[in-house]
This record gives sequence, C-alpha cells and structure tokens, in this order.
Amino acid sequence: VSGKTMRVFLVGMPLMLGGANSEAAHTALLWRRFGVEVTCLHFTKCHCGKPGEAPLDSNQWTDRLRAAGVDFVPIESGHLADVPGLAGSVLSSFCHQHTLHNWPEFASIGCKLIWSPCMTYTMSREEDAFRQVPASVIHFQSRFQAMELVAQYTAWGCREFRRITGAFEPLPFNPRPRLPGEPFVIGRLARPCRTKWSPLLWDIIARVARRACPVEVLCQGWSTELTMHCGEPPIGAECLPANTLTATEFLSRCHAMICPNWSVKENWPRIGLESMSVGVPLVVDDAGGWPEMAGEAGVLCNTTEDYADALVKLATDETRRQDAIHHGLDRLDEICNPSAVYGHWVDCWRSIRSSECP
Repeated sequence: VSGKTMRVFLVGMPLMLGGANSEAAHTALLWRRFGVEVTCLHFTKCHCGKPGEAPLDSNQWTDRLRAAGVDFVPIESGHLADVPGLAGSVLSSFCHQHTLHNWPEFASIGCKLIWSPCMTYTMSREEDAFRQVPASVIHFQSRFQAMELVAQYTAWGCREFRRITGAFEPLPFNPRPRLPGEPFVIGRLARPCRTKWSPLLWDIIARVARRACPVEVLCQGWSTELTMHCGEPPIGAECLPANTLTATEFLSRCHAMICPNWSVKENWPRIGLESMSVGVPLVVDDAGGWPEMAGEAGVLCNTTEDYADALVKLATDETRRQDAIHHGLDRLDEICNPSAVYGHWVDCWRSIRSSECP
C-alpha cells in the first residue's frame, strides 16, 4: 500500500473449529499470497483470567501458516507496548475474544483495529470494548450482516464499515459419484451448537426417505445436547462428534449438504464455500447470508417440505445434481476471486492510513 510493503498483525491464533477461525487463516494466506507481511499475535496470558491460547505445536494451522511466511509472536496483557513494530500498526481480528479484552491497551499505543464480527448478532464484550474506544473499521462479509448490525455498532461510536466477502482457499474438487442403487447420502456439518441445528432435521430426512430411494445421513458436530434438542438419530444415521473428519473427508462422502438452522441466521457460512468447492450441492435456508452466497447454485428453502422436495429431486435426477455441482463451482469463482477480495482489503487499509493524515 502506498508504494511500500503492507504489514498487518492478525490477533488470535486460528483454531480448527468454527467459521471465524477458518476465515482468519484463509485471509492470512491470501495476504501472504500478495506479499503482505503478516504477524500472528497469540495471547499466552490475558487479564480476563481465562486460559491463554493453545500452544502452537498443538494447532494444525501452525505449519501451514509458517510455510506461507506468517510470523508468530506471543503476547500478554499489560505488555503490548513491548512488541516490536506493534505501536501504530493495523490489527485484524476475527471474532477473537482476547482482542476485545485488550482493545483499550492496543488503542493506547496507536493501533488501528479492523474488527470482523463474523456473526449476525453482537456480544456484550463488544459493547464493553467499543464504548471505550470504537473500532477503526467493522468488516462485514454479507449485506445481510451489515443490515442487521450497522445501527448497533454506530451506537457504540464506530463510523467506518466495509463489506469484504471472506477469503477462501478451495478444497480439492472431489464430488462423490452417484452409482445405480446406491443410497443417497445427505450431509449436515456444523458446530455442536443448538442454534446451528434445527429440531426438524429428522422430519426432513423422514420425508425424503418416504418419497425417494434409500437414504443415509452423515452428521458431524453432534453431541448429547443435540440429541436432546433434535431427538434421537434415526437408525442408520451416522452422527459424529466435532473434528472427527476433516471437511474434505466429510464432504467426499456426501451427495448433498443441507443447512437448516434454528434460532440464528447465518452470515457467510464456510460450509457453503467448502461444499461448493468439493462438488456437493447445497440445500439451505432462504434466510440470512445464504441467498447472497449460494445464489442460483443452491436450493433455497423455507419449510421442511421445501427441503424434502429439493432433496428428492437431487436424489432421483442425477443430471440435475451434476448441474448443481457445476453451478456451485461457477458461483465460487464469482464470490471468492482472490484478486478481487484482496483489492477490497487494500482499499480498507488505504482508508485507515488516510484517516491518520491531518
């Protein structure tokens, strides 16, 4: 930016579970691809009293980010001014709680924060931080998220907003073929959080099973709490705990992916990007950020019967399913073009730098 190499500090070590973590890691990889210097700050001690972040050697992102040229610097509350190059720098944080706990201290040494909330709702700890010092920029991924949250962040004093669709490193394209007489495998992959899982899930599956060929279900992110929330899985449903399979391994077993949420609307769900990149058709909620992400590549649903109809059509018409797979690849090229996404980040950084000028 402005004729010299840009440097960004990413606050918070990306973890393996959760969309915000994946997007943080993929964004760091995108920046490095275009020559940006990226330093990942990971808290070893925070004054909030909660445990510091997991050791780097136990995190599967560490080697990949290091290989891309990302540096790692341990930090702790009360000593941020000691970190070389941090004063006056640009910070980026994807929904990372320790960033908020320490934002006043970051701000006291002149740091500028690009805050990526990643959710379609706000949290009390955001209000606590931004009423003291507003974030420099609030980064939204979807128009829906911006419409939901701009007023709230504005009330806390935030004035600069940017919409940049999430950076994404495509998974290997590996669609599962549909063999004659083979069961139709319906997948559902999400965090083990009730808001992500509709208690109507098994009703959808039962409707499909009554009308189509043999059906199998593969879920990941399942828990005892979800059994109480959604009901006992039907016979033959394979329900795995979180992180049992990688996203690539999971999706390679599916013929279609369904995403019926419960009480919270999605923003920019990573599972949608992952499904399209592998070659798994999407059957999703006609709500939140899903219409923006999937476009015509996904089947948008409002009711359990909508979900059942869409799945039956995919299960009984292989040509339709293959068309959906290739529409997904085209859509991914439209919304995740690396040069376009990076260009939006450059504009954001320039805006921050310009605001520093008298």
